[in-house]
Amino acid sequence: MQLLIIILHHEEVLDDVLSTLVEYGYQDSIVLESQTALGLLERDLPIFAGVRALVPGGLDFCRTVLCGVEDDAAVDEVIGGLAGLNIPNVAGEPATTVFVIPVRTMFQLE
Repeated sequence: MQLLIIILHHEEVLDDVLSTLVEYGYQDSIVLESQTALGLLERDLPIFAGVRALVPGGLDFCRTVLCGVEDDAAVDEVIGGLAGLNIPNVAGEPATTVFVIPVRTMFQLE
């Protein structure tokens, strides 16, 4: 079992990412509303408020998508499908990040 983690900073591609996961049979993906560390610092410590000007448009939206995928071949298929999406990658903005962590499944409740 692999844990596929996708960190999105572009709201316009969230539906496409979720549609791709559902297309590959992963309807049970979890979407977490998340926040960048810089965004949190900016909100909680006013001294960091000026940092927003250094990151053009990149602090307002952040979602983390978690998805359990059976094996390496399935991971490659899903990542291939995600790679086909038109995800913006603008210099100076946070990038969309996709990574995989191997996990051991203890049990699943049906």
